[in-house]
Amino acid sequence: TMRLRFVHFAYLLVLAFAGCTDEIIVPDKKDLPKGGERVAVLCEGNFMWANARLDLMQTDSGISQLLSNVYEKANNKPIGDVLQSGLVAGNNLFLSINNSGKVLGLDPYTFKQKKMNAKLKSPRCLMMVVGDLWVTDLYANRISVLDTQDLHLKREIVVPGWTEQMVKWGDEVAVACYSGKVLVYDYLSGVYKRSMDVDSGALYLAVDGKNQLWVVSSVGSKGGVAAFGASASAPKARWLTNAPLGNIYPSADGNSLYVSSQNKIFTFPITATSQADLSILFNPALKQLYGYYFNPLNQVFYLADAKDFVSNGDVIRYPLQQPSQKTTLSTGVNPSGFVLLP
Repeated sequence: TMRLRFVHFAYLLVLAFAGCTDEIIVPDKKDLPKGGERVAVLCEGNFMWANARLDLMQTDSGISQLLSNVYEKANNKPIGDVLQSGLVAGNNLFLSINNSGKVLGLDPYTFKQKKMNAKLKSPRCLMMVVGDLWVTDLYANRISVLDTQDLHLKREIVVPGWTEQMVKWGDEVAVACYSGKVLVYDYLSGVYKRSMDVDSGALYLAVDGKNQLWVVSSVGSKGGVAAFGASASAPKARWLTNAPLGNIYPSADGNSLYVSSQNKIFTFPITATSQADLSILFNPALKQLYGYYFNPLNQVFYLADAKDFVSNGDVIRYPLQQPSQKTTLSTGVNPSGFVLLP
């Protein structure tokens, strides 16, 4: 907005005390902060507008600030069209730029681009499997396996349609397939092992403290949850919801799970068998919860409010143990993801 541009241009630093909502716009700095807690904020931007954006949320001594457009400032070029997901591995921040068909490797401290593969179709989620970077895809009917040294394509894994999140599940890799399957591969060899049926719209995966795999599906106004015991092929629990569902994360102790729905964060025990076992953990009072991340190390939620999907959104840092220290910062268009940085 024009107001934010003016504030940024005027180099005003607005500080609010802990317990209030903090909105801090920091001036450009030559040296990016390296101390404290650093979280990358992934803003998709608008499809076909090439206005994706990478921001840095920095928290030190309970005070959060947001440095905007850190990729563009470090590389003197825009990041691309639809910033989908990210992952830190080794000394790399890997980013998937969905509608630009590329995966980037950045220095996680300076955000300078070190490597790129721009020959992918529609990359989605990223996971390190042994020493390789696996990349799921919206349209390619393939998982791309990239070499992390220079991101060249090593091989492709043929899959039945759109694949999304991946997770290590014991000595296996589970891959969510939107058609309503979870594909399972051996972690060490990458060899396909089996397929498990779930509800269509499978997108999100989590593994709890008992090594159970949780699968969340979401299509239109409906959602579905399925749980599988270690190495199982049939679910031990499965239920449908009358509302769409978002990402799922295990709690810090692994004995419960968090899932988003209808702009709220819900929780349920790992023994859950139906929607009746869900309860509201908290209501962050957002306009449009478009994505979130839970850091189990400090039990902090990072929430993305896309608002109207066109104007700049907000990111909210919500410490579960100290909700009065909630912080709200303005970010780019359609914030959706977060990556904890070194």
